[in-house]
Amino acid sequence: MGVCDLIPGISGGTIAFITGIYTRLIDAVKNFSPKLIYDIFTYPIHRKKHSLKEDIKKLDLPFLLVLMLGIISALLTGSGIIKFLLRDYYAYTLSFFVGLIIASSKILFNHIQNHNIKNISFGFFGFALGLMLSILVPLTVTPTLGYVFLGGFFAVSAMFLPGISGAFILLIMGLYEFMIDVLNDIPGNISHFLLFVTGALTGAFCISRIISFLFKKNKCRTLYVLLGLVIGALSTPLKKILQTASFEISNVFIIVFCFLLGALLVVLVASCRKVYERKLQIDVVEKETKSD
Repeated sequence: MGVCDLIPGISGGTIAFITGIYTRLIDAVKNFSPKLIYDIFTYPIHRKKHSLKEDIKKLDLPFLLVLMLGIISALLTGSGIIKFLLRDYYAYTLSFFVGLIIASSKILFNHIQNHNIKNISFGFFGFALGLMLSILVPLTVTPTLGYVFLGGFFAVSAMFLPGISGAFILLIMGLYEFMIDVLNDIPGNISHFLLFVTGALTGAFCISRIISFLFKKNKCRTLYVLLGLVIGALSTPLKKILQTASFEISNVFIIVFCFLLGALLVVLVASCRKVYERKLQIDVVEKETKSD
């Protein structure tokens, strides 16, 4: 997720969906609530130990800590690598991620149970939104502290949506290159870094509640919108590949190879996920059999 969020046009939310952690992530982040903060600060007074324990249990902290560690590690170490890949192997890097996105859209489609006309129309809405975002022209701005906060808010909000890249939102806002430089020199840009993180946490707090509500309201239509976003947003990396790639036979072969490699990676991850889920089901059955 961290590596993908460094690429304009590639969504970390798509990776969360591929690996089967998307719903768990949304639920965990959503449970960072004002009630939790209230319980923590009033615990010395009211001593509501049971209530505080229940709030902390809902956070799924081990899962969130490991996931955040992975994302932060990728952002800090990957920013330099991504800068190198996008500079020297731009078309190859993007073609790899296009393969990843197209294969992941099939997995997203498999999670939709009802394919009626009304639900499909929401997919077209998501596609139009993704396409519209891809044709927006990046702004030229001065990165003030308040603007960096807004960048963190909108970028992480996009990260939670498969199909919308947080890095692409930063690109549109004129903050992408600036934030890459910030990540490469955090001590020298500590104020901008902290404001961006604060905006990101605020964005995660808000968008997780919205998505959770939409999933409860109508999961199929929500998934169709997300699927449309994934496909619509593909126009961004595809357009950049066409603009920058050399279409000699050898070069086309490498581009196709990178594309297939990305698609194969998704298939392998999805297969590993199925094996893991099957093992969990077998373990549950064995435990129930022993208890009987």
